[in-house]
Amino acid sequence: MAPPAVPAPLPPGAAMRAIAPFSLQTPPRILFGAGRFRELAAEIGGLGRQALLVVGGGSFTAASHFRELCEQLQRRGIAFSLARVVGEPTPTTVDTIVNSIAGATTTAGTSSEQPVVVAIGGGAVLDAGKAVSAMLVEGGPVRRFLEGVGDASPSGRRLPLIAVPTTAGTGSEATANAVLSEVGEAGFKKSLRHHRYLPDLALVDPLLALSCPPGLTLACAMDCLSQLVEGYLSTRASAVTDALALDGLRTICRSLERVCRDGNDHDARCDLAYAALLSGIVLSNAGLGTVHGLAAELGGRLALPHGVICGSLMAAVNRLTLTGLRRQANGNPALDKYTTLGKLCSQRPGATAEWYQEAFIAWLEALQERLPGHLGDSPALTPALINGVVARAANKNNPLPLSADELTALLGSLRSRRHP
Repeated sequence: MAPPAVPAPLPPGAAMRAIAPFSLQTPPRILFGAGRFRELAAEIGGLGRQALLVVGGGSFTAASHFRELCEQLQRRGIAFSLARVVGEPTPTTVDTIVNSIAGATTTAGTSSEQPVVVAIGGGAVLDAGKAVSAMLVEGGPVRRFLEGVGDASPSGRRLPLIAVPTTAGTGSEATANAVLSEVGEAGFKKSLRHHRYLPDLALVDPLLALSCPPGLTLACAMDCLSQLVEGYLSTRASAVTDALALDGLRTICRSLERVCRDGNDHDARCDLAYAALLSGIVLSNAGLGTVHGLAAELGGRLALPHGVICGSLMAAVNRLTLTGLRRQANGNPALDKYTTLGKLCSQRPGATAEWYQEAFIAWLEALQERLPGHLGDSPALTPALINGVVARAANKNNPLPLSADELTALLGSLRSRRHP
């Protein structure tokens, strides 16, 4: 047998050029897979003997999963209490929960009786759980510690925290920030952030999302999709985040249509849950771009679901970015990434780079039309609001800097859906 061929040596310095330097915030401990919710009670018991279950408005607590969890906790002698989060969490939501739990803990006695915080729900519930776990230790109103709002920096101390998503969207189970908002003329959508706010455990059971209706499934998926795309195109992207983003995008492309047709498709639900988890890891390391920069400001002023806002912006922002990149003569590598995105979503072999790029934008436009609502249909999206949003919106990490005039025109074009 002939000896194996010896690869030719790389030229000097080639290895260093192949993989650019990067840093990586590692994700929390993860338990992923259908049926893994059954392991939750044991995981709680490994962290403490009391649990605060932070849940949503009622759909989860009406399901058999909740009853089974309660029975398992009781059998293990783990005391538990409930805190409900309805809608997007506000600073008042968090402060109210913290004050009620802190008062009960003081009455009970020692700090050793503080609970394990278990957030079970969509991204809003997970964010609320993170903030509660931090503020039960930090003390004081959470508003003081919000980026761009408060005057204090969080210490990073928190109670033990487990995050259990019931939707596939934000990837909050794998991020180190909690987004809180207030909607109104002076509204905001800001983060409580510290690298130690990563949960101790992210338990991702895709079967928890089986009852999620098609409209909500699509809206959540658009948030996940925008995070993966923005992380992939980000000027802070690395070889690691690119690999994770592309794997997440592959699973969305093959399963989003399937799960919208049949919400009980277990394999498709697993794909979306996996993509959402990866999107949280990607955004933590590569950052987000113009879509989320605008969405953060719009979300503080419009009572619209975050996924709907992101989904409404995706096609327009990427069209504007792609057009600008094509005008450049420097061969920006983001153009090749747009080609890759088009190949993923179209599954058509042998087309040109330009065809694939256009196919990606067309795919985003088609998804946008199926959303349960649209940013442009909101009567509150006035020229005055647009000007204020653009003046304050973050516009970073995008492969092409977009001007205030371009963003103003972009939002104005969305508004023209209602005012043709």
